[in-house]
Amino acid sequence: MNLILFEGKKTWQTRKTYLFLLLGLLMIVILFVFNGYQGQKENEDIASAIGNKTDVMGQSSYSAEIDQFLKETNQNIEAQEDGFRTAADQGKSLDGKLTLPTYPFYRTVLNDELVKHKIPPQSMRYGVRNTIFTAILLSYLASGFGIVWLLLLFGDSLTKEIEEQSMYFYFSQPVKRDHLYFTKYVLAWLQSVLVMGIVLVFGFVVATLFSGGSSFDYPVIVFTEKSMTMIPIIQYIGQVFLMFMFVLAFCFALHFLVSLLLKKTSFSLVVTLLILFEGYTLSTLNNEFMRKIAQFNPFTYLNVSRLFVGYDFRSFELFAIENQEYYANWCLPRTLHNDQINSVNGLFVLSVGTMMLLSLGYFCFKKNVHRWKI
Repeated sequence: MNLILFEGKKTWQTRKTYLFLLLGLLMIVILFVFNGYQGQKENEDIASAIGNKTDVMGQSSYSAEIDQFLKETNQNIEAQEDGFRTAADQGKSLDGKLTLPTYPFYRTVLNDELVKHKIPPQSMRYGVRNTIFTAILLSYLASGFGIVWLLLLFGDSLTKEIEEQSMYFYFSQPVKRDHLYFTKYVLAWLQSVLVMGIVLVFGFVVATLFSGGSSFDYPVIVFTEKSMTMIPIIQYIGQVFLMFMFVLAFCFALHFLVSLLLKKTSFSLVVTLLILFEGYTLSTLNNEFMRKIAQFNPFTYLNVSRLFVGYDFRSFELFAIENQEYYANWCLPRTLHNDQINSVNGLFVLSVGTMMLLSLGYFCFKKNVHRWKI
């Protein structure tokens, strides 16, 4: 317990920790302001397209105008789809008229769900109400950005001791070698999870104070290779956060191993990030062999949000509606044609990978102990 308290106090007494944390909070404010601006612009575009001055996206309460908008949108989608099918039957070209063939189905299902539960539509790209903004913020954090930020924040807890030759201080104390290694690792991971929680709560509070609340039951469409399902946004946030906790455990285990091999703080961080980047790139290659084994590769799961929803950057004018992130496009189970890529398999594979890296790292630590007893 004394070792834990000492390590925690040492981390939070450094200026770097507070600077990186403040940088993270500043980025949240910037994202919130950016989303607010883009969301208003999006509403203006929708109003221009449908000839209605009333904002339909991002409202706090359901209204007759929103109900009419959602129902008319679905009617327009169905009419446009009928037109596309008729044109196709007549042999006419549909170039430039379709984004994804199945997209209208996803959108109509979402709209029907909103109408059923009387929930106003929100933008999953530029939303600023509390639950929506928290989900958007989490999608940025549970990715390469969050991994880099947290490794920079807590990844040097072992290499600094080696590089500065201060490891002998620990060996002069009644501390077991395995306790020392695993305490440093667990603290780095726990502090990262804590900071993630603080950042998400801060984003939720900012959104609540300046934009108000949104439903915890807001429906999110989650994809597999061959199907889709609706889950409440609070469940989506929980799934992404849980998966990213395991991703962080894997990344820190890899970084500790690399740190023991290279013994240089900056160099080991760069090498760790290169391994993670290359590993993710190789795991998502669009070839038959890599697609078949993707579910067994822990690097596949590094960009957590892509396991659940995809991204699309096309404009919404085709259906005169807001273009949310409810596309199968770029969603890993679809793009890799592998329905075994899911959260359950991800948790298992990441756990096994983490234990293997930790075991190898501890073996290297024990073998090198004598070199630091100076």
